[in-house]
Amino acid sequence: MRVQLLICTVLLATNVALADQAETAETAEIVVEPSQAIVQVNGIVCSFCAYGAEKNLSKLEFLDDSQFGGDGVLIDIQSHRITLALRPEQNLDLARVYKAITKGGYDPVSFHVNVQGQVRQDGDRYLLTSTESGQVFEIIGDNTERLIGRGSIRMTGRVDVADVADLKADQPTPVRISSID
Repeated sequence: MRVQLLICTVLLATNVALADQAETAETAEIVVEPSQAIVQVNGIVCSFCAYGAEKNLSKLEFLDDSQFGGDGVLIDIQSHRITLALRPEQNLDLARVYKAITKGGYDPVSFHVNVQGQVRQDGDRYLLTSTESGQVFEIIGDNTERLIGRGSIRMTGRVDVADVADLKADQPTPVRISSID
């Protein structure tokens, strides 16, 4: 009886420790490098299972297949994040990234981007046009008007899944500011 109790206690402690590690990895700050995007995903727990999502993503022409093992996709099962290496001169189509991941059996939670460009005002919206690809992003956040006239800025931000699902090809991608350099 004591042995069974000891085994149960050890198993419980191990599960708690593993859960804490997974939670820490998932909530760690997301650092997005230039020419990359990061997708936070629910459900990726083993590399074998993640292969379907990686295979679907690797077909996207705007990924830089000279990185991350030749397909432009890096999956981190500890943090439940997918890092995409991007071709700087091409637009990032988040709706297609979303479809590729869901087709692989996973649920994207959020997208994170790093974009450099100039900000202009269009009515009540603030738009950043990428100096590399020409892609337009709508900047959402406090005090965005202060970005007008600053010249080229580098911004990292979050794109919500709900915004991607409804996004049309000719619409600016809405990005919530995380940081500005």
